[in-house]
Amino acid sequence: MTKRLLLVLNTLLLAPCAFSFPISIDGGLTWTGWTSKGNSNQLGVYGSGTTTDVYEVFTTVFTFNNNSVSGSPAPTGGGPTGGATGFGTGSFSAGAFANGNQIAGIGVRRISGAAVSGFVPTVRFDLDNDSYRAATTVGGADGRTSFTEWSEFRDFTVQFEGANGWRGSTITMQAGNGTSYGGPYTQQWIAGGVGSGVSYDFPFRAFAQSDTYQMFFDLNAIKSIYGTSNPNPFGLNPNFTGVGNLTASSTLGISLNGLGGNNVAFGMALLPVPEPRASGMLLTGILAGAAGVVFRRRRQG
Repeated sequence: MTKRLLLVLNTLLLAPCAFSFPISIDGGLTWTGWTSKGNSNQLGVYGSGTTTDVYEVFTTVFTFNNNSVSGSPAPTGGGPTGGATGFGTGSFSAGAFANGNQIAGIGVRRISGAAVSGFVPTVRFDLDNDSYRAATTVGGADGRTSFTEWSEFRDFTVQFEGANGWRGSTITMQAGNGTSYGGPYTQQWIAGGVGSGVSYDFPFRAFAQSDTYQMFFDLNAIKSIYGTSNPNPFGLNPNFTGVGNLTASSTLGISLNGLGGNNVAFGMALLPVPEPRASGMLLTGILAGAAGVVFRRRRQG
């Protein structure tokens, strides 16, 4: 009986998806696998701007494993240029969304105020989580959300275009320092989208419904395509010398203009996600060893 049980456990635990956690990628119809950070007009989340454009913020981090887009109605967005090909890649995002890559997701659910349709969200990445801060009061003026003021050397921002199929529109790096750090504030970007200059082919994707959207950033691909080991990617801007090391930080600081004139600030843990098969093999070995001990004790008794 014990041997049969171990055989069943081994079969289940070694299955490729046995320990992969489901992540809803449907433009925001559901939020399975996501964590709510709170509402944009909530103390500890609100950073700057209006308090009437209100939205809930979600985050997730996972290891890509044949993930696909779902939902009915099908969400708008995806593809290397905001098309309908999900996580498919183009010539200038090669290697993105490959199995084993770490993906950071940020989502928004509109509650009131400005409409999602046509909006251009801006995600500002603070690599060492020491720049962006929520305001001490809702509606207060001491929040830190401005890239111009608070970004540091090699921090970067990403934007999407809601009016153009939720395609990625730009990646901008800080080549100097924000004005609050003494400057000089010097931003550099890949002209007109990466690739040919008009392709908008980036290693990040967005998918949207009528009042929600979800954004996904391939941290491994962003590092390899735009990192310091590959300055001036695709020969489009010699002053773009590489964003900082995304995967080296345990917590990433985020400033998000998620809807209308409301900015939020929060931290996002980037913990390594084990490969499902590796996790299964490890747990199988532990259970097998424990069961073997029990089996031997029974025989000795």
